[in-house]
Amino acid sequence: MKKYFYSLTVIVFIATISGCNPYNNEGEGAATGGALGALAGGIIGHQSHATGAGMLIGGAVGAVTGAAVGSTIQKPEPPPEQVYVAQPAQVVPSTTYSGDTVTVNVPNSNGGYTAVVLRRSGNGYVGPQGEYYDQVPAVAQLQVMYGR
Repeated sequence: MKKYFYSLTVIVFIATISGCNPYNNEGEGAATGGALGALAGGIIGHQSHATGAGMLIGGAVGAVTGAAVGSTIQKPEPPPEQVYVAQPAQVVPSTTYSGDTVTVNVPNSNGGYTAVVLRRSGNGYVGPQGEYYDQVPAVAQLQVMYGR
């Protein structure tokens, strides 16, 4: 009788380990059904003094039934993996005043911006290449020279 019990325990253990498939429920149903069937068969078989045979028969019937039930149950699909792409910080065309300097962000041909720093000189402003402006130039005016 102990021989049947240990053999069935090993079979149920192997079925439980090998039945764990993340893509379907058939293996899990067979493992669970086999374990429950063996337990029920052992209890019923014990009443008729054939515990080992009851466990084997109950385990086999439970595994087949569990596999049949498990194959009809669908597992939900995992959600698709989402990929987030970091966007670079965008600098908008702007003019910043700070003391005697004015910084103008000018759109360039690379899709970015070039910071043009103008220094106050008398009543006007001097650009980085020595050009003189009577007043703070517009972005479009600076883009001709610095928007490359």
